[in-house]
Amino acid sequence: MAKQTTDSFPEEREEIILDVLQRQGKIRVTEVCDILSIAPSTARLLLQSMQDKGLLQRTHGGAIPVDKPEQPKSTRDFSEIENYEAKLKVARLAASTIKNGDYIAIGSGTTTYLLATCLHDRQDLTIVTDSFPVANELLHDDGITLYIAGGWIMKRNSSCRGLSAERFFKELTVDKSYCGADSINVNVGTSSVDFDPRTETCVSKCGVQRYVLVDSSKFNVRPFIDKVMKIEDIHHVITNDDVSKENIDALKASGVDVLLA
Repeated sequence: MAKQTTDSFPEEREEIILDVLQRQGKIRVTEVCDILSIAPSTARLLLQSMQDKGLLQRTHGGAIPVDKPEQPKSTRDFSEIENYEAKLKVARLAASTIKNGDYIAIGSGTTTYLLATCLHDRQDLTIVTDSFPVANELLHDDGITLYIAGGWIMKRNSSCRGLSAERFFKELTVDKSYCGADSINVNVGTSSVDFDPRTETCVSKCGVQRYVLVDSSKFNVRPFIDKVMKIEDIHHVITNDDVSKENIDALKASGVDVLLA
């Protein structure tokens, strides 16, 4: 479609957008900018105005016809996530530590995936990740710039692994990193069930501030042989509020900030 001039009447702009919606069933903010030669902020205001008039339905990053229900963004069945409620509380608290304009790293795992589901309203956020579920969740958010590591894919959690993934994160420094763990122990640190979890270590260490997201059940697990992070390399642990006082005190005594969801 040929680009329209920026001095088009509002009604003409609306007709153009409705025509695209009728033909392809959706439109993205970037398409509106390209078709009408307007800035992203103007495009968002236009779509919001059309929604207020009942002409379309706004979605993350664009719009769909009012008579076409939006497809859910998340492809994962949340019922399959063990300790879902506790992990969601942890994820929501972690999301509250992320500000617009931040550069962050998000590792693989269910709690970090739930963190990604809490970030759809963010603007000017840059995210690096080794997780395909995280990347897929945020792929269509206009306010988020995504980078994903390469390497071979671990099918258990759809994450990038190998030397290229490790190099990707070793060459980065971000404001904050957010990673999960299969076990956390004040004497050992965090550990993983995966053999050779060096990529996980690189994701964690690329953050100036390093957050570990674990529900309370991870404190009761015997440490695995493959260590990810030493306790002295962790700055913040976010967990749910039924973790034992003994574990909280032990972390704090080791210099770790503990945030309870």
